[in-house]
Amino acid sequence: MTAKTGSRLLPTLAVLASMLLWGLSFVSSKAVLNTGFPPATMVALRFLIATALLLPLRRRLEPHVRLSNLSLRQRWLLAGSGFVGVTVYFFFESRGIKLTSASNAALIIAAIPIITVLAEWLIFRTSIRWLQIAGILLSIVGVYFIVRRSPTHFPRALAGNLFMLGACLSWVGYVVLSRDLHEPLAGLSLTAYQAAVGAVTLLPFALSEIGSWRLPSFGVWLNLLYLGVFCSAIAYFCYMYALARLGPVLTSSFTNLIPFIGALGGLILLGEKLSWIQMSGGLAVVAGVFLVNRRPGRD
Repeated sequence: MTAKTGSRLLPTLAVLASMLLWGLSFVSSKAVLNTGFPPATMVALRFLIATALLLPLRRRLEPHVRLSNLSLRQRWLLAGSGFVGVTVYFFFESRGIKLTSASNAALIIAAIPIITVLAEWLIFRTSIRWLQIAGILLSIVGVYFIVRRSPTHFPRALAGNLFMLGACLSWVGYVVLSRDLHEPLAGLSLTAYQAAVGAVTLLPFALSEIGSWRLPSFGVWLNLLYLGVFCSAIAYFCYMYALARLGPVLTSSFTNLIPFIGALGGLILLGEKLSWIQMSGGLAVVAGVFLVNRRPGRD
């Protein structure tokens, strides 16, 4: 094993671990919601747990980063990005997962990079290469077949799929709002503050479900701890560790594993089913993402 290979082994394992944890988050969320647990309450508890872990970690690892260093505009962007990227996003995602399968949800989320490229073209007038256009069209076709062909309970599943598309649009809004925050805020601090904003703004939605509250079972608590500790804290830490050592291009390419892990988790752990048309649609979405993310030198 060469030194270069050895130096890449640990960060590669770290990014693979983060993809595995994030991919299985769809399965874990679906398992909680299948018990009748209220969706907004589930997400609020997830981010309360995550915030309790991330804020102390941020103070220890990034003590130099302070909110007082931000301008008023940056503080509003931070609040807006936390609200859109956590509260609004998970409002759609939790309801989407409740109504559709974890497999469908994971495959639809794979379209986020495509929608992001389109949003940057519309809002910031960034250029789009012909291969990216082909990838966008291919992914649109793929999403159409995932959303259109739901195996059972068609109206319910269709509503869930549309909620997942709403989650995709919310995430793109979060990316746009966060564009000017990466320089004044380090990665861990940005995520910790956004998680805190999300936890606070999710509380009114959780309180609106108070009539459905009941003591969570042991299995529900395990899944909530998995979502809060592993998906929102440990997975992010692993991803940031890999990002610093592998670079953004190589690290971001691993995110294409998330929909496959989520879909496989739904199939294996929850006994869900996917039609061949839906599976083909998922492959088309991921293939489109690969085309969009190809570097210009490879066109």
